[in-house]
Amino acid sequence: MMKRFTQLMRAPGIYLRMLCAACVFFLLSWYHYGSIALALYYSVLCIILMQVGYVGGVLFLIWREAGARKWP
Repeated sequence: MMKRFTQLMRAPGIYLRMLCAACVFFLLSWYHYGSIALALYYSVLCIILMQVGYVGGVLFLIWREAGARKWP
């Protein structure tokens, strides 16, 4: 499971997936609210939340690796 998670968290691929998700979120928000400014605002919030999640995932991987190295 961790091997798959590590592969999904690699930098070039994750940023492309985040960009695609943000574009889809922008289009759906634009359709729902009918305002480009509001859709852009929510899309930027979406990108920020995804970045926080990405950093959290990387910190989780570092924590797991550090824990695995302590115990032989």
